[in-house]
Amino acid sequence: MRKLLLASAAVLGATSWLSANAQTQLPVSYTQGQVASTPSASPPAGANNNNNTIAAPVPGAVANPTPGTVVIHVNGRVTTELNGVWTGLDKYTNTSPVTGVGGQTLLAAGNSFKLQPTSITNFARIYTGVDAMAANGLRYGGAIEIRENFGGQSSTNSNTGSSGYSSSETLFVRRAFGYIAADNIGILRFGQGDGLISLYDNGVTTFQFTPGGALGGGDLQTVFPGNLQIPLASGAVQGAEYTTTRLVYLSPQFYGFDFGLMWAPNTTNGYATGTGNTYNTVLGCSFADSGCSSLSSSTVAGDAAREINQTAVGVRYQGSFSGLGVLAYGVYEFAGRVHYTGSAPIQTYDNLSFENAGLALTYAGFTVGGNWIGGAVNNQLAPKPSGAPNENSFVLGVTYKTGPLTVGVVGEDNEYQGSPATTGHTQRKDMALDVGAAYVIAPGIVGYAEYLYQYRKQNGFNFATGSAGSAYNTIQGQGLEIGTTIYW
Repeated sequence: MRKLLLASAAVLGATSWLSANAQTQLPVSYTQGQVASTPSASPPAGANNNNNTIAAPVPGAVANPTPGTVVIHVNGRVTTELNGVWTGLDKYTNTSPVTGVGGQTLLAAGNSFKLQPTSITNFARIYTGVDAMAANGLRYGGAIEIRENFGGQSSTNSNTGSSGYSSSETLFVRRAFGYIAADNIGILRFGQGDGLISLYDNGVTTFQFTPGGALGGGDLQTVFPGNLQIPLASGAVQGAEYTTTRLVYLSPQFYGFDFGLMWAPNTTNGYATGTGNTYNTVLGCSFADSGCSSLSSSTVAGDAAREINQTAVGVRYQGSFSGLGVLAYGVYEFAGRVHYTGSAPIQTYDNLSFENAGLALTYAGFTVGGNWIGGAVNNQLAPKPSGAPNENSFVLGVTYKTGPLTVGVVGEDNEYQGSPATTGHTQRKDMALDVGAAYVIAPGIVGYAEYLYQYRKQNGFNFATGSAGSAYNTIQGQGLEIGTTIYW
């Protein structure tokens, strides 16, 4: 036994020496996992962080740069969810043929289809950026958000299998912006990124409290049939709001208040390829044409709804009183539109002009509040058809957070025009309710569950076909989701 113990000690000693010697000889390689680090309790899984969203940096998930240094971060997330969805659009029989270009019949009338309720969804995202500070205190940096595109099945190519399908998944840039900031001057953000509404709200007053997103374009919403997916009317932290290429200025805080300005010449990137004719499929436009991103007037009817010169002004307050946290903001946003110069009668649109406000109060783990949007807008930042009523939409919610657990409920009620074809006759009514819970299992991994109910109604509009009609004027559905997200 003594010989065995001595031999074991010798082996352990040799192993320890070899390990220590190898560690001192190997060069440090941050990309090979040779440097162990402590995971963040709140990983910065996003392009926006505590250095690039306000005038003065604050402690947070991303380290604050010091004079003469840069902070480089590469973060990501992998989300997997099990979903069950039951709706009034799960069964459908087309009563008329579907035709394509040139009148070619793509699908004969009388075909019936049915959806199964269950699905597993999975997506990955990559976030990378840099935050730097010059020796004189000037801060600057940039961020990129890369997402995953998904292909679709086709009735003419439905047996490609998982390998063939995965090859249709591609990566694309969702956010890409830079910034320059100084504590006493403010921060200027430039590029494809969030406007005032998303920066002010950040999912708080709209209660996007789970990794799934709740009613904010949530993961469970996206597995519902498309015409039953209710967009978050305010646009807070939604693609319609944060993907425009723009300039945004946020002032320093004064007694908890700060103000902001935003401007975008149009809703697309100036590099957008022209598609008006075959000569314009290049970066920018070879000449003025319908497909140009910088179009200001046109004789093409479809261009009349395009917005130009989006502008917003806003004010926000952040503070606390004896343990009561307060977030309140208000934004006024307006925009012109491409001027129609044709002679044919068309559906005209009003200039964009609306107000958005949010409020959240937090005390002893509870957060209550809501968000409202109203004015000349048609749902998610789209122009309102001339003669249609103004939008009036709101969100109300409450959450409770204790340690690693967050539970909450949020409801939405939207009233707006909806289909331009029914202007002057009917308007759209949307309602949704989401109940959910999220639990931080360990640093960097969150499990969650959600229940969602959605309801839509508009007389004279067929939600199955997405066009005028007397059928499917009212639709509803409900769903359940269990998911996990890995952050780093």
